[in-house]
Amino acid sequence: MCNTYIVRPKRGGAAWQARVSEDIAKLKSSLVRKSDPGVVVLANAQRFRPEIMRWGFWRAFNPSINNSRSDKLDSGMWRDAFLQRRCLIPVSAYYEWGAGTGGRKQAFEIGGDEEEWLWIAGIWEPHPEHGPCYSMVTTAAAPSVGFIHDRMPAVLEWTGAEEYLAGGDFRFSPFAGPLSVTPCESPLARKKPPGDAPEQISLL
Repeated sequence: MCNTYIVRPKRGGAAWQARVSEDIAKLKSSLVRKSDPGVVVLANAQRFRPEIMRWGFWRAFNPSINNSRSDKLDSGMWRDAFLQRRCLIPVSAYYEWGAGTGGRKQAFEIGGDEEEWLWIAGIWEPHPEHGPCYSMVTTAAAPSVGFIHDRMPAVLEWTGAEEYLAGGDFRFSPFAGPLSVTPCESPLARKKPPGDAPEQISLL
């Protein structure tokens, strides 16, 4: 599933969205990979606030569990976070790998309106060493991306995003809005800023 996405600041929007853009501008790179810092949005008493967290829950058997299935959120690892610590992940576009020519993997960039972020459901947890860490919720794929993978990040319409942050029962469904799907060069070939540690990316 999704191991790489890109997020850029945007112009305009409410005051809290301007703060989201400010935090995005603080990231070392607009390209976010598992175990990198990324920006998430939390809600408290109907107020939205951004926070920078590490992408991926840390476990001894896997140091960066960056995806969480919507149909598993009531199970052990995810239950408390889903019930008590929800977040939204602003994303300009995300990347998936599907079948290409000659048996090779082909990268696809998947995005929405160029002027707006996609809002993806997330959950988070504190960690004594790595600080707060978030995981991206995945659900069944929309028809437009189903040829790549049968699952996709849980992109939410804004009304659904507000409902998700409010807590309580929530039913995930494939995103019904427009998505652009563009074959592209692998974003993993891009150089990371100096000082960034190399990492292993699993392409599912």
